[in-house]
Amino acid sequence: MATTETFQESKPQRLYCSERDGTEPMAGTADHVGVWVLLEYKPQWKSKALAENGLDVATRRWLDDSVSTLQIAGHKPRPQFVRQPDVDSDRVRLFVGVPGRLMIFSGAGYGFLQQLDLAEIVAQPAAYAAVGEPLYFVCTNGQRDRCCARYGLPSYAALRELVGERAWQVTHLGGHRFAPNVLALPQGGLYGRVHPAVMPEFVAQVESGALCLPQLRGRSWYPKPVQAAEALLGRSDLRLLHVGGDERSARVTFANSDGTLEVGVRQQTSPIEVLASCGDEVLKPVFPYRLEDAAR
Repeated sequence: MATTETFQESKPQRLYCSERDGTEPMAGTADHVGVWVLLEYKPQWKSKALAENGLDVATRRWLDDSVSTLQIAGHKPRPQFVRQPDVDSDRVRLFVGVPGRLMIFSGAGYGFLQQLDLAEIVAQPAAYAAVGEPLYFVCTNGQRDRCCARYGLPSYAALRELVGERAWQVTHLGGHRFAPNVLALPQGGLYGRVHPAVMPEFVAQVESGALCLPQLRGRSWYPKPVQAAEALLGRSDLRLLHVGGDERSARVTFANSDGTLEVGVRQQTSPIEVLASCGDEVLKPVFPYRLEDAAR
């Protein structure tokens, strides 16, 4: 379903999509990612940072070929740039995240990447060095959407105060209207509306190993209906056993210490119209998820 209605509401000269409607449900709005590939790139990011950058030819070819190989193997890779503008370092870091593990590689410049086989790393993650504490990646790519800079930068500063160099800036994570967006790894939780005021509780929850449910968009390791089921159930102790159906309607089975829990989740039939990005002039229909039933 599409809408051709132009957004004509009275508005200030600068319209921020995340300020228009803060009530849209966020459950099940994270992209499904099987492998996070986070490469440090310090220069200014453009709107399409992964395509428009100053990386040397060999590094761009390595990144493109590595991501393509993972895609062919069905891993759902998501390449991103990350940076810490306030940290002075001559080293380049690469983070590779898979469910339950975030690996780190580094070198003086990008040459070290040529020795890395991402397919091998993903196949045998336990063989490679991993980070010991959660890392936080805040979308601050204002060239892609101005909400990400306007709200992401203060949240990055707040995170730096709480977790130090475990906070990073990251390129477009999706869902501008939920800015500030924060990815927590290796947990895989993608969170929205993580403003500085909620940052202490947010960090406390993630550091304890739990999901911060009020800000949760979805655990990115899962397909969207599974993300929605987990978030709407309001549980951090569930392990996915099975999912059947499609993105619009699914049956999801989880397990925890109490046994198994099966739940139905479905997109509602009546859409909510949202301003998906600050640059949009047309409202977009979205279909939030709702729980249908739950049974042990």
